[in-house]
Formats: sequence, C-alpha cells, structure tokens
Amino acid sequence: MKGKTTGAKRMIEGVNAQRVAFSKRRPGLFKKASELCTLCATEMAIILFSPSGKPFSFGHPSVDAVLDRFEHPQTVCPTVTQAQTNGDQTLVELNRQYADVLERLEAEKKRAKELQHIKPLEIENLSFEQLMVLKKALADLKEKVDKKRMEPLALEASTSTPCERAIDASVISQFDGKHFDPREANVGEE
Repeated sequence: MKGKTTGAKRMIEGVNAQRVAFSKRRPGLFKKASELCTLCATEMAIILFSPSGKPFSFGHPSVDAVLDRFEHPQTVCPTVTQAQTNGDQTLVELNRQYADVLERLEAEKKRAKELQHIKPLEIENLSFEQLMVLKKALADLKEKVDKKRMEPLALEASTSTPCERAIDASVISQFDGKHFDPREANVGEE
C-alpha cells in the first residue's frame, strides 16, 4: 500500500509544525474519546498540554468527576446497567424528538413545493373588480398584522422556537395556509 508508513513515528521537528499538528489532531483525539464513552458507557478524562504549555482537557461526564473517582476508588458509582437504562430512556426521548423534527421538515418541504407552483400576481392584468377585492384583502391583512403587532409579546414557556412563532404569525397563516389570489375571488359577494 502506498502512502502508509510502518514502524515508529518520529517527533515532528519545528515548533510551528508541532503546534499545527497538535491543533489539528487534538479535536480528533477528543472526538474518538467521546465516541468511546458513548459506545462503551465509559468514564474518561484526558488532560493535554500543547507544545506552548496551554492545557486542554476532555472529560465524560466531567474531568472533575473522573478525577474524584480516581482519587477515591472506594466511591460507589452507578453500574453499567443503570447507565444503560438511563441512556435508553434518553435515547427514546431523543428518537421521539428526532421523529417530530423529521415530520415537521417533511411538512415544510411539502409546503415549499406547493408554494413553488404559485405564480406571481400580475396586478396589471387584473380587472377593476379584482383590484378592489385585492385592496380589501390587503386592508384586512394590514389590520390583522397591526393587531398582532400591538399585542404584548408574551414569553412562551412551551417548546416552540422563535422561528415557529414567527411562522405562526406569518402572512400565510392569516389565510389558513391558503394562497390568496384575487383573480379567483368571487366578485360581487359580501
């Protein structure tokens, strides 16, 4: 195999080259340590000092917890089965949240696809009656927006995000998710 070296590794020469190699390899080492902790339900602490002497650490659940356990080995720690049970409950909750997010993503993709088929409104081609319907719809929308704007902003304790709240208050929701086209409005009704 080309490119693979066998045998012992040599120390990198040059302070700058050592610093670059350290800064590139440290995140990989911490990632591998994190994966080992996740896959094997282990507790771990890694403490590194860069070539310039700056300390870096990784710990699962934390460096302090692992060092305390190392200093006091008689301390009883949760068993692997307890950790797995807690992990399984967490995993179930995360899977549920993931499924919810995927469901919302699919709904938004479907909605985006529907919005792509909407043709832009060409006001020049509207009749006078259609323009009057559009004017009324825009006035109604402006009134609704003004009412929403004037309501005090209540902080929601729910799980909705600022983006979801903005979408809920969007123009599209004013028409119950339907696209308004004055060309399709029944003129003369009301």
